[in-house]
Amino acid sequence: MKINRLFEIIYLLLEKRTITAKELAAHFEVSVRTIYRDIDILASASIPIYFQRGKHGGIKLMDNYIMNKSLLSQKEQNEILYALQSLNATNYFNNDKTLSKLSAIFNQKADNWIKIDFSRYNNDDDNTLFEKLKEAILTKQTVKFDYFNTKGKHSERTADPLTLWFKEKAWYLFAYCHKKNDIRQFKITRIKNLTLTNEYFEKTIKDFEINNNKSTVKNVKIIIEIDKSQAYRVYDEFSEENINKMENGNFEIIMEYPENGWVYGYLLSFGEHLKVKEPERIKKILFEKISKMKKNYI
Repeated sequence: MKINRLFEIIYLLLEKRTITAKELAAHFEVSVRTIYRDIDILASASIPIYFQRGKHGGIKLMDNYIMNKSLLSQKEQNEILYALQSLNATNYFNNDKTLSKLSAIFNQKADNWIKIDFSRYNNDDDNTLFEKLKEAILTKQTVKFDYFNTKGKHSERTADPLTLWFKEKAWYLFAYCHKKNDIRQFKITRIKNLTLTNEYFEKTIKDFEINNNKSTVKNVKIIIEIDKSQAYRVYDEFSEENINKMENGNFEIIMEYPENGWVYGYLLSFGEHLKVKEPERIKKILFEKISKMKKNYI
């Protein structure tokens, strides 16, 4: 549309300060004559735009011209730019065009202060999944997908995606599950074969009361001792207040987790470097699992 092209011409000039009619024509895939007409329209609308002849000539805006930004303070402008950069840094959301336009409007360039990569090694599917989920959430489009729970059980789900949530080093999808007729959270890495349907919904996250800090699953207190050789994992994976350095150099950890298959697997991931002190019940469960594992190598 012409109106979009006119605005983008201003954005480009705010960013580059000088640009030729030929470059604009190539950018918008229109004729140079069309660009000249666009410039005349902008000039008649009191935009201080003009042609400069010569070696470094082209289409220019008057120096110090900026679009109206008086509604935002300098701090608010920076916060907007940094927020967009933070989203870009995740590699899941691309706001380069928006960031470029706002930087031009604010007459400043935000320093690229952050770089984050939540994706897994050798996995290009994550970005595609996030793009699909973002589209579904913004367009309020129902999705279908295969899901695997913590017990490895497979199920087919139809859901209305409401929001994405990052917690404890993992991404989750909050969605209204048609199968459960209630709000559910799905771990992104366990979502497979996601497709967008032709069905749409009107629900919003505000329609549901979600408590992110509490779980209906009861936690169990577990006391473990981890060998000092695993210090890198201890400090990576446990809060400082839960770590007690022992006289022998090892670490005593007091942790509270839901008692399920995941926590057993997590404890076993330390191999011979971890010993469960309490409770006795979990010690017995791990002993049984280790005994079964031994049979795979006999």
